[in-house]
Amino acid sequence: MNMLAAVDFSNPLLWAILIGWIMSVVLHEFAHGLVASLGGDYTIRQRGGLTLNPLQYVDPMMSIVLPAIFLMMGGIPLPGGSTFVRRDLLRSRGWQSAVSLAGPTMNLLLFFICALPLHPKFGWAHYDGSDWTNGQTFLGAMAMLQFLAVLLNLVPVPPLDGFGAISPYLDEPTRTKLTTPPIGTMLFLGYFFVLWQVSAVVGAMFRVIDRVLIAMGYGQVGVAYFQNALYHAFRGNG
Repeated sequence: MNMLAAVDFSNPLLWAILIGWIMSVVLHEFAHGLVASLGGDYTIRQRGGLTLNPLQYVDPMMSIVLPAIFLMMGGIPLPGGSTFVRRDLLRSRGWQSAVSLAGPTMNLLLFFICALPLHPKFGWAHYDGSDWTNGQTFLGAMAMLQFLAVLLNLVPVPPLDGFGAISPYLDEPTRTKLTTPPIGTMLFLGYFFVLWQVSAVVGAMFRVIDRVLIAMGYGQVGVAYFQNALYHAFRGNG
């Protein structure tokens, strides 16, 4: 993870990315709530969980503030805690897993929404050595962050969604042990420390994104443009 000092706070694109990221976190949480409602948790709607207002979420600190801080610390979009769900009301273990996977699925959808307008076949974004516009750079950077969020959040570490997807199939003692302090806290902090200090881990995730972009038809040149978009969004043109 890059250090906070490396971020160019005078860059307008950085603030646009921050606003866009907060909106994407809200959509991530909305997806959790929507699938929970469909799966049997009727209290979601009663508690105002099906909203796009970030102030209505159960834990704004975990869902909005901390993800924004992680993002500002160098572009690691570590998602926050999910909307509170009455999992005892969900109809099956499959629905419980679906609720957890709904958030990353929303991030994946946002990746495609941001990336597809930049596809060479559409002819809007050029890959001939000329610079992208601010709008294209914004979409390219957001696409990278959305896919990175999917990969980061699918790691089966509590309280991330990857763990939430498999936890219904664990026995109760194991699930309780892994999700309660101090073990649950240590696992999450350990994961955050690895992301911060072991650059090879995040680097491997970026290589996965590169391969996905190549498979989608952007080519190596297109991958470089997406990488530059993320760089310029956080570092400016310096």
